[in-house]
Amino acid sequence: MAVLIRAQVQDANSTEEVIVINGHTLPPEPDEALNNSTLAGIDSNNNGVRDDVERKIYLNNDKEIARQIQMQSAKKQQKRLEADDLIENAKEYQTLSYPDSGCKGYLYMELNIDVYGSATEDYTFNTSDRVKKYMEYNLALSGGVYGTPNSYEVESSCDFNVTKALEAIE
Repeated sequence: MAVLIRAQVQDANSTEEVIVINGHTLPPEPDEALNNSTLAGIDSNNNGVRDDVERKIYLNNDKEIARQIQMQSAKKQQKRLEADDLIENAKEYQTLSYPDSGCKGYLYMELNIDVYGSATEDYTFNTSDRVKKYMEYNLALSGGVYGTPNSYEVESSCDFNVTKALEAIE
């Protein structure tokens, strides 16, 4: 069970619920129309993950290790969504997956933690424009076989503190 804190914060004009999970303060739920008006959406805390995606990751996962690997995956997907040259340079952008896949490989091979089912695509590609960009990117990679070099299957491929994530109260 995660440590979850919910608090109401009120100012002169509004009341907002603040949610803190294991010390991580979630961004507020973004306005759906505004968030979906662009591919990039809203990232109010500037951590590289859209606010709606970050909230779903934290609210739909009980284990901190799953949250952390999904946040790492979401950052990679967000970079691809925001890239103007994604299709022309699809193979180069594919290499963004190396640390993400390497981290998952490390967790599975070294610690016997299965996080391969931890996918964020449904959260990230949630509008027709976002799905279209994802499909165009995949088409640009069509016919290729892309693996992760073994040198990435190490703890340093994880962009978070694995030990701390494993020690978090579940």
